[in-house]
Amino acid sequence: MKYIWWFFLLLATALEAKTLHLCSDSSYDLAPYVSSFEDASRDLNLSDVLHQSFVPNQQESINFGFTHSAYWFKVEITRDAHAAHKEWWLSIEYPLLEKIDLYLLSKTGEIILTERMGSSLLSSQNKVPLHNYVTQIRLEEYPEATLMMRVQTQGSMQVPLTLHSSEGLFEEIEYSSLAIGIFYGIFIVIFLYNIVIYFYTRDPNYLRYLLFLITFIFWQMSFDGTGRTYIWGKCRWMIDHGPGFWIAFSSFSALYFGRGFLQTKGTSPKLDTVLKSMMFLSFGVSMISAILPYSQTILVSASMVIFSTFLLLTAGIMMIKHAHRVARFYLSGWSFFLVGTMIFTFNKFELIPYFYGVNHVQQIGAAFEMIFLSWALADRVYWLQSEYIDKLSNLNETLSDKVAESLAAVRKKDELFVQQSRLAALGEMIEQIAHQWRQPLNTLSLINQNLYFKRHMGECDDSLYETSHEQFQEHLQYMSKTIDDFRNYYKMDKHKEAEDIVEVAEIALRLSAVLLNDAKITGHIERKTTTKAILAKNEMIQVFMNLIKNAHDAILERQIKFGEINITIFDVEGFLELWIEDNAGGIDESIMDKIFTIYFTTKPANQGTGLGLHMCRYIIEESFGGSIGVENTRLGAKFIIQLPIG
Repeated sequence: MKYIWWFFLLLATALEAKTLHLCSDSSYDLAPYVSSFEDASRDLNLSDVLHQSFVPNQQESINFGFTHSAYWFKVEITRDAHAAHKEWWLSIEYPLLEKIDLYLLSKTGEIILTERMGSSLLSSQNKVPLHNYVTQIRLEEYPEATLMMRVQTQGSMQVPLTLHSSEGLFEEIEYSSLAIGIFYGIFIVIFLYNIVIYFYTRDPNYLRYLLFLITFIFWQMSFDGTGRTYIWGKCRWMIDHGPGFWIAFSSFSALYFGRGFLQTKGTSPKLDTVLKSMMFLSFGVSMISAILPYSQTILVSASMVIFSTFLLLTAGIMMIKHAHRVARFYLSGWSFFLVGTMIFTFNKFELIPYFYGVNHVQQIGAAFEMIFLSWALADRVYWLQSEYIDKLSNLNETLSDKVAESLAAVRKKDELFVQQSRLAALGEMIEQIAHQWRQPLNTLSLINQNLYFKRHMGECDDSLYETSHEQFQEHLQYMSKTIDDFRNYYKMDKHKEAEDIVEVAEIALRLSAVLLNDAKITGHIERKTTTKAILAKNEMIQVFMNLIKNAHDAILERQIKFGEINITIFDVEGFLELWIEDNAGGIDESIMDKIFTIYFTTKPANQGTGLGLHMCRYIIEESFGGSIGVENTRLGAKFIIQLPIG
């Protein structure tokens, strides 16, 4: 019996909570010194629990998971002389505790301090600028005291308690402010960066990502107390429903972003169906969380976050198997977030013990996740840009080939137009040849008859014979020259060399002489330069003849009695300039910009082809590298041609 008694005495001593002795240290973690009592009815007051049996905390943290009970905590405190001269502050580093009743009792049981805190008390204010709960504990006159605290919450019952001196508290404030500044600074930079990239790319994935960033930021602010401290203050809905709502809505936005970013709809329809179903379920839970109390939705919301994270991680692995390039960064980011979320959530369910910084482990994982996701989006833009450049390069090469083929086809077509224009004028040329030969043939016939009669009459002497021979030769040379002119005109020689443009114009007038003489039109050439132009002679003759023919037709159509066609040739600014003018009244201004268009004509269908002026522009611009234009003068139209000087 003696040994049994000693065993229970030692056991009771071992189970008794240690007394906190304050000395020169600046901060004390109270977990080893706390004993607790569960108030399942949540009806007991201070006097009711003073004589209850408190159970010493045997864990490294004070964590009871999700519970509906209220808990009382007790810490026995003593101090030495050094600690008496310090100010002491109690810090409760978990802002989601709903009600906190704090009492400080003297050795005799006198209540020295009473303090009420918690998220449900909108009027409670911290005495220092911290998002956690902090209050001053005055021990100057009390070398021994008992700290009693009642805690009630709808969420996880974890109560990280620390007793700081003023120096320790300032260090905690500095550390906390730095950590919060770094964490939210990263989010702000990433948020602004992705806004800029969205306006640059207009990629809807960036909007989905920005939605996820916003919802996740609000989730973190509702959990770490920064939202209540700095943003929404005493907003009752944000305090009572915000944590559950933002957890579920973050799950929805993460799934929404993941589906679009990984393009599961096109690459893996079955996986996309699962993600879409989970996405709508998350949205429904978030709407319910906006109405029901936090205590009734937090378990579902927290479970959904873990399941959604696993699902998105699985989706990333599957997309890597599909050779999805950006899935590597996506998978790395979600892995960090998953680890942080699991540690954070398992701690809330009391599956792993509390440790210093556990409330920030999810934020750390989230920061890495956001960095990797931004990296993934940037890599996606780079990949799409590279793919676009490759496609554009291939398209340019293909387009270049097609343009070359099209240009070759157009050039060939234009050459056919030129030949078509030549053939269209062939009938007129044959008629002109016949007309020009008729007169010399009649003359030769008369000379022949005269010789015949003179011979029969015996009057054919040597003088008459010589005269007739010379006349024969003159008219035959004229006819031969006419044949040569037309034959040369129809040659396909495109060899370019320096030509006297006046000589070319004279040939064109000579070939058009029959038309002009019949219409009583005077053709005149005025030379103001001896400079030669680089051109193909026959093609330039064709240009002149087309312009002469157009002027001839306009003069006849408008019944001008004394028609004139004047060709002026002179130098201007490094070019040889030609003016071909008529007195036919000019061109209608409404069609001025159309006259060089192929197949455009104002003549009846059986008289005009619409090829002549188009052919002129093609020869001048494409073959000779010159230019051609038209304007109206006081008397008629003036075509202006500029040719390179030889």
